[in-house]
Amino acid sequence: MAQPPVGTTAPLLTLEDWMTPPLTTSGLPAGYVFRPKARCLLDSYLIPKALHGRVPAEVLQDGVAEGVDLYAVRPEALPFPARHRDSHNQVWAYFFATRPTAAAASSDHEYVREVAAGGCWRSYGGVKEYAGDDGSVYASRRRFVFCDAGEGGVTATDWRMKEFRLNEAAPAFRGAAFNPGATGLVVCRVDNEVIHSDEEPELEPEFHYYISDEEEDDGGGYGAIAVAAGGVVSAPAAAAA
Repeated sequence: MAQPPVGTTAPLLTLEDWMTPPLTTSGLPAGYVFRPKARCLLDSYLIPKALHGRVPAEVLQDGVAEGVDLYAVRPEALPFPARHRDSHNQVWAYFFATRPTAAAASSDHEYVREVAAGGCWRSYGGVKEYAGDDGSVYASRRRFVFCDAGEGGVTATDWRMKEFRLNEAAPAFRGAAFNPGATGLVVCRVDNEVIHSDEEPELEPEFHYYISDEEEDDGGGYGAIAVAAGGVVSAPAAAAA
């Protein structure tokens, strides 16, 4: 656990003190940040939101922001939580978004997402799939890099985005009624990959992550600290929530 600063006697808020709904990122104890695994984003945020129009009371209510148009502004203009910034000025945030209509209608637009304020998101790498307990794929993740267009052509920036979407036709959702407003609903993580100089890097602050962002781990765990999500750890469980 994080320790109080030297020279202070006021007790710090503990995770146990904080975990009383409604839960918010601003109420996290000092030293904690929100960096969920991919399956936590899918099972505790995207699936309940798509099915019921809301996230469970047992998860961070503002962990994934709503009402932000990712394709209206450049990534640097997006609202990033103050505590989601490390000592190298890397920032990150999570957003509910709607895939552009053109992306659903055309494979070309699936790989390139134009931004109204200039630039575009271009897909790179392969698609990562997530299988449920029955072995069928119920969700996937696509990665994007933000690009600027200039006289020399398209230039990639250090901004990255991961888009998580559901496979509504998966057996896990058979018989489930999706919320009418959930058409094209996705969860996106946006961050910048900071390029460090050759100088000796500044020591990282001591962070005790609320949950790990190691999404390559396909296990059901949520990192160093378990998330109380009402038992929602698989697609079928989330569908029944």
